[in-house]
Amino acid sequence: MKINLLCSDRNLPPYIFEKEKHTHWGGIDRGTLILSNHDITPVYTVGDFDSVSNEEREHLKQVLNIHPVNAEKDDTDLALGVEEAVNKGYKEINIYGATGGRLDHFMGMLQILQKPLYFNKKVNIIVIDKQNEIQLLNTGQYQISKTSLYKYVSFIPVNGEATISLSGFKYNLDHQRLEIGSTLTISNEVEEEVATIDLEEGQVLQMKSKDL
Repeated sequence: MKINLLCSDRNLPPYIFEKEKHTHWGGIDRGTLILSNHDITPVYTVGDFDSVSNEEREHLKQVLNIHPVNAEKDDTDLALGVEEAVNKGYKEINIYGATGGRLDHFMGMLQILQKPLYFNKKVNIIVIDKQNEIQLLNTGQYQISKTSLYKYVSFIPVNGEATISLSGFKYNLDHQRLEIGSTLTISNEVEEEVATIDLEEGQVLQMKSKDL
């Protein structure tokens, strides 16, 4: 099952609500109000709703029966929202509106992608905005298709060193060891119709990007 989580209206891909009108949505804090304004009823809502006005909060209570959580909590609203999606059995989670704001929230979001529980449950989480797609790749083999939507693809090692082989790219690699701090695998490009990523060891953040 797939669900989209909306955090805000920052950096959204164009026409996302029209394209994903019939997909399940989860409202994360102010994202709940934005979904309501687009006539989308979320499957669930999460947040302390400190990013909406008192009037907007009362409106959401009436139309969606929201239950704000305490603002002083151990996890971010997004972390709670992803946890709720996983608990409900969703295996594909796309996150929108989570980039372009505070950097501490952005780094916290990257921590969510690396949570071992989600990897063990085979949950695929992708962060999407109008310019990028970010997801965590664990050890294994993956294929990526050439597309005009994203020109560049980068691989950033996390949680220690990684070993990667790439074929079908502009810059191919053979059993390349990636160390933390390395920028070797930034701004590669897919040249074949289908390229292969063989992550032999470790974890990397795969980032597809384009210039605006």
